[in-house]
Amino acid sequence: MVNPVLERLYRENSVVHRDGKRRQLCPPGIPAFKGEYLFQLVRDRRPDVTLEIGFAYGLSTLFIAEALRQNGRGRHVVIDPNEHRRFDGLGLRHVEEAGLAELVTFLEEPAELCLPRLAEERLRVDLAFNDSDHLFDHVITEFVLLGFLLPKGALLVFDDASLPGVERACDFIAANRPDFAEVREAPRRLFDHDRVPAPPLTPRGTPSMRVFRRVLEDDPRDWKDYTPF
Repeated sequence: MVNPVLERLYRENSVVHRDGKRRQLCPPGIPAFKGEYLFQLVRDRRPDVTLEIGFAYGLSTLFIAEALRQNGRGRHVVIDPNEHRRFDGLGLRHVEEAGLAELVTFLEEPAELCLPRLAEERLRVDLAFNDSDHLFDHVITEFVLLGFLLPKGALLVFDDASLPGVERACDFIAANRPDFAEVREAPRRLFDHDRVPAPPLTPRGTPSMRVFRRVLEDDPRDWKDYTPF
């Protein structure tokens, strides 16, 4: 495990809220194999800025921020309007406990309101992780807004890819956004330093995540283009 706080959280698989009740960690937290995939992506690609939608108990943030710390560079932006209302601020406490708070900027507001402001501020994000509401319209809205932050070469990772809303949203992106290419398993080539590993499968062999790379700076579609998906 990449740091002692994560090791303890996964070992106990529970957290205690202010009401004294003990609640399960995973879900809503991501399982360790997904976190380790995110950690390795950040270590390999050495991004300057990463962004995450959906925070909960802070597990994915701990993996990403720890990778940034080991890289010796970068900052992580996290968006979640429900951190205190639903999760008692425990994710923020875990980040502080792990000594990673100085690498993390936390924004407690809806992504559909926050992302346009970040675009106006001209924030450029090298790697984004989407793990918020899994409703189709929410995923598509966040994707469109994230597109204003992601330059050519950036990665966008969607969690819970087997859920219908996420799966169909990703199918739309794959079919209709030529400026984004889905990352799939491919043979390793010699000197292919820009290779992005395919996301891990669940223990049942189903896709756990879907990953897209921005391959064009702009969306080249005509105003009426549409591909059924």
